[in-house]
Amino acid sequence: MIDLNKEMAWVTFLDNGWETKWFPVLCPITKRQLEFDVSIMDHCRLQFNKKDNWVSFGIAPTSQMIMKNSVRDNL
Repeated sequence: MIDLNKEMAWVTFLDNGWETKWFPVLCPITKRQLEFDVSIMDHCRLQFNKKDNWVSFGIAPTSQMIMKNSVRDNL
C-alpha cells in the first residue's frame, strides 16, 4: 500500500519499464522500504551496481514516482 504522506524511495530500471514500473527500495536487513533522502542514491549504487554488472536505474520519492518521474538516475 502506498502512503501518500511519506516520501518513500522507489527505483525504476532502464531495461525493465523505465518510469512505468517502479520497485520499492528495501533495506537489505529489515526488508522494509526506505525513505527517500540524500543518501538513497549511494545506497542504490551499492545495491544494484556490481563490478561486472552495471545497471542503469532511476530513483524517486513517492510523489514523483506517481508522476512517472525519476528525479535522479545513473545514466
